[in-house]
Amino acid sequence: IRNSFVYAPDAFPFASIVMSGDGNTQNTRDSSNIDKFNDITATVDVYTNTVNGKKKQAEDIMAVISGRLYALNFKMVSCKPSSNISNAQNYRLSATFTATVDCYGNIYARR
Repeated sequence: IRNSFVYAPDAFPFASIVMSGDGNTQNTRDSSNIDKFNDITATVDVYTNTVNGKKKQAEDIMAVISGRLYALNFKMVSCKPSSNISNAQNYRLSATFTATVDCYGNIYARR
């Protein structure tokens, strides 16, 4: 697992998780003029290249990652196969998860 986007992985199976902040959640600034909450997104890409069972292997890996993110209160927004321009022989499964984090590091599922 790597924490940055990889155009063409050099080993398989491979997963990347890229975290990004989407900005402040509306109406969460208090009288101290500090934003108390921030929306965050995790983009997960799983790559496989086995001769048989690429899709199943990617789904199994994604299930493990999803379980860990669910345990942290992330919510899955989408999960779908993505084209892999660097090598059509590889299978790529992409998912997006969202959550809200407060200024103390607590993570809340977005509704």
